[in-house]
Amino acid sequence: MAPAADAAKYASDPGVVILALKWGAPVAVVAACVGYLIYSASGGTAEYYLTVSELRHHAQTGDVRVAGVVQDDVHRTDGGLHVTFTEKDASAAIPVEYTGTLPDIFRPGITVVVEGRLGADGVFHARTLLAKCPSRFATQPYTS
Repeated sequence: MAPAADAAKYASDPGVVILALKWGAPVAVVAACVGYLIYSASGGTAEYYLTVSELRHHAQTGDVRVAGVVQDDVHRTDGGLHVTFTEKDASAAIPVEYTGTLPDIFRPGITVVVEGRLGADGVFHARTLLAKCPSRFATQPYTS
């Protein structure tokens, strides 16, 4: 018997159709649930940040994340809880002001991502500061 004839025979058999529906529907529901869980879990972790140059060229009115390299002008006051520094990328720099606990690896030359608002005074007022761990494979810090 030819394969096409076998397929037609099984497609017209009510037992095969019922079996396909009996197992196909639950498999489709489980696959849809797993797909939704993956989609919803990855949505919260996909975070975007601007470079300093992008922030300078497209001023944002709300909260944004900005990535850049900490320069050598770090000034700590208030027992080390208040810090001001310049964050720079390849072509632009911005002064940053942050109050809070600093990561242990915070120092000049490290890449940081700050979240906050750009003030009318031109200073980025950060609410959170995250230090990006340096890669042992990178020869230079983030600069672009």
